[in-house]
Amino acid sequence: MDVLTQLQNILTVTPVQVHQIDDAIDFAMRVRREVFPMLDHTRLPLDFEQFREHYLDSDGSIFLVAMMGDAGIVGSIGILPYDGRIEAVDGRYVAESAAEIVKCYVDPAYRRYGIGSMLVKELENVVKDMHYTTLYLHTHRFLPGAVDFWKRQGFTVITEQDDDDWQTVHMDKLACK
Repeated sequence: MDVLTQLQNILTVTPVQVHQIDDAIDFAMRVRREVFPMLDHTRLPLDFEQFREHYLDSDGSIFLVAMMGDAGIVGSIGILPYDGRIEAVDGRYVAESAAEIVKCYVDPAYRRYGIGSMLVKELENVVKDMHYTTLYLHTHRFLPGAVDFWKRQGFTVITEQDDDDWQTVHMDKLACK
């Protein structure tokens, strides 16, 4: 049995429960510091400051974690209702029709084993029961393999911001129903 099959046999992807909130935030912030060292990490992002309200008490949001035995949380992914804040995709989505994928992180020690793909697949299964028609995300060219990863998940590039320091790539995909 190869390592990937072994990992998939012991990996579970589930919505964060109340007792896991702190661990989920700690995990995501640790990986975020590694991936985005240029950000201010002294304050939590708003969705993490109000985790329960954003992810547990909302029908339109969810935060999933990949758990693996003694290793604990090895991956995360969430969706929030897309709020229209990004000028580069202004007007593309009908109000409340798009979910934004956020905080898709995999522990560096567990990358390249399909955990990210498993997180996306489970997220898409959850979204089937929601009102969304589109899944939106943005990523960055400076993140090794990020754009190709999302393309393998069926997302297409809708626009790129070559002129910004972030090398932002906007992508979307129809939500499966």
